[in-house]
Amino acid sequence: MIEPWFLPESGRWFSLLALLALFSLLEPLARKGRRRAVVMSAHAACIAVGGSLLAAAAFATSIGQPTHVVRPLALSGFIVAFVFVTAFAQTRRSYADAEFRKTVAGDL
Repeated sequence: MIEPWFLPESGRWFSLLALLALFSLLEPLARKGRRRAVVMSAHAACIAVGGSLLAAAAFATSIGQPTHVVRPLALSGFIVAFVFVTAFAQTRRSYADAEFRKTVAGDL
């Protein structure tokens, strides 16, 4: 049998990924149309983290890791990826709206 990647008690540490919610503090920047590269890069990085966790869960399943390894990887990866993919669309819309407001203000 394959050795587990981590102990069952270690799965609790994946709850620290909830700290990624602090990226919601960047939302006012998006609404004002500022720091686009920083905000969009942060969202893309979080999506990459979620995708990596999902890929790790798929790999762990394929090599026969126990469920106490696969479940935290899959659940946290899904949640992080889902939240940031949906937020990414809203952030892009916020920047588009800010650009439109700047364009309208420049026309006046």
